[in-house]
Amino acid sequence: MRNPTLINTALLFVAGGSAFVLTALVSSTGNGRVERGVETILDETGAAIEVRDYTRIVSTSTIADDVLLRIIDPSRVLAVSGHSIRLEKSAAYADKIGVEHARDIETIIELRPDLVFINNFVDRRHVERFKDAGLNVFDLGPMQGLDTLLKNIRQIARVLGIPERGEELAQEFVRRLDAVAMDVPEPQRRHGLYVGIHGDRLFGGASGTSFHDVLVAGGLVDVAADAGFTGWPAYTNEQLLGLDPPWIITNRDTEQTLCRHPGFDSLTACLARQVRGIATDLLTDPGLGMVDAALAIRNAVYGPRPASLRTTPP
Repeated sequence: MRNPTLINTALLFVAGGSAFVLTALVSSTGNGRVERGVETILDETGAAIEVRDYTRIVSTSTIADDVLLRIIDPSRVLAVSGHSIRLEKSAAYADKIGVEHARDIETIIELRPDLVFINNFVDRRHVERFKDAGLNVFDLGPMQGLDTLLKNIRQIARVLGIPERGEELAQEFVRRLDAVAMDVPEPQRRHGLYVGIHGDRLFGGASGTSFHDVLVAGGLVDVAADAGFTGWPAYTNEQLLGLDPPWIITNRDTEQTLCRHPGFDSLTACLARQVRGIATDLLTDPGLGMVDAALAIRNAVYGPRPASLRTTPP
């Protein structure tokens, strides 16, 4: 399990892996042509994207939405994900067009962007449509919590030719996340897990997800991760009863519903009234909003943070 107060600092300085392979030999453009003498970076599919000062950018990724607005002039961003527009997280989104996970193919093509950011859950046929239209498409890959977020921040900045801004943002983010529960000593950290109700099924968010990372950053020991669960497990009643977490983090307004689930009235968290609901928009944010989600968890479990502590760097 990740150390909650010392998030692997090597992540701040190591830029290894195929995502950061730069070359001055060839560049594969959106329409398939290859040009020589151009610096490129490989995206998560291995496609070589030219490194340059893009000025007409479309993002269908909630991660890229926030990162772009932090490292470049917002006027260079033509459109962001519809989800970000609906949440109204930033006034900078007000004049942006909202697109839905690259499904608005024609809208995006008509904007004539010079770069489109996506995550790899997008239908590959949509990606091919973009490339057929001559667009550069940068695939940020899967969203698997903190590790991929830090990588994505650096990728976005590198392809725009401003790696130093990406590095600064990544380091600032880690400092803020580390600060959330810095006042909670390791031996006093409480044990818990995340579980959500979807229909009649129970889903968790264990190791390799942003849910796990915000639990840990919020000062909890993730019992699901400790038990070997990864990703998004679909728990059986028996599994959750067997884990019997002292604390449960769930989506707001489902706390009572969860404890009324057959057999769950015997769960330690339900008996002790230690089930805490967190706003869904916070819990489901796999990007820079993870700091706010961790803070909400920390405050729900341990009470308000001391005023002397802060999550923003000096």
